[in-house]
Amino acid sequence: MVTVLQERINAGEIPAGSWLRQEALAKELGVSRMPVREALRELQARGSVELIANRGARVRLPSTRDIIEVYELHALLQGHAGEAAAELITSQQLERLSAAEKLFRQAVEDLRAADGDTTTAQRHWHEANTEFHAVIIEAGGNKHLAEMYENLHHKVPRNLTWIALGNDVRRLEKDAAEHAGILDAIGRGDSAATRALLTEHVKRASDLLVRTVDEIGQDSPTRRR
Repeated sequence: MVTVLQERINAGEIPAGSWLRQEALAKELGVSRMPVREALRELQARGSVELIANRGARVRLPSTRDIIEVYELHALLQGHAGEAAAELITSQQLERLSAAEKLFRQAVEDLRAADGDTTTAQRHWHEANTEFHAVIIEAGGNKHLAEMYENLHHKVPRNLTWIALGNDVRRLEKDAAEHAGILDAIGRGDSAATRALLTEHVKRASDLLVRTVDEIGQDSPTRRR
């Protein structure tokens, strides 16, 4: 239950500001209201949902402070994992990383060819981004770091990054180029360059997300009381 709702929030299927009605969710998912209520409490603990007295549960829009703090941790974790991955990555993991990098480039072409419908580009970008960074974390070989990294994914819906990137081909091209540079550094076994490139990549993503959340937040009901 928690996993299903978390994934829908992360993917943007349930946007920030949306009310989560227990009765409607229970009917949709074919369960009683009790597991729905428990799932919403867990999502509140994760920071994905806010419970408002006498009103119910609502998907929370991360604040700019949330973005900055979460991505500071992302930079530390991915930088450390990338440094180790450049030395430890297997040939199979490197192939997966290369395939993900190609999918980033495909997403750029999809967006160029899109005529108002960016669904395919968005799907390819999400698949590429999830796989690329997951492989780096995996190749780093630190299971505790991997657990911390996974937990951070619940803090910021991943569709926010697409909102920031998906309407601008040049931004998506730059994002793809950054991933290509990271792949090259790992392929060369350059630990220092990998760490530096990943850290800078995450910092740029953070800055872009802060601007995007500020823009969304002006009209979001999660910012009005």
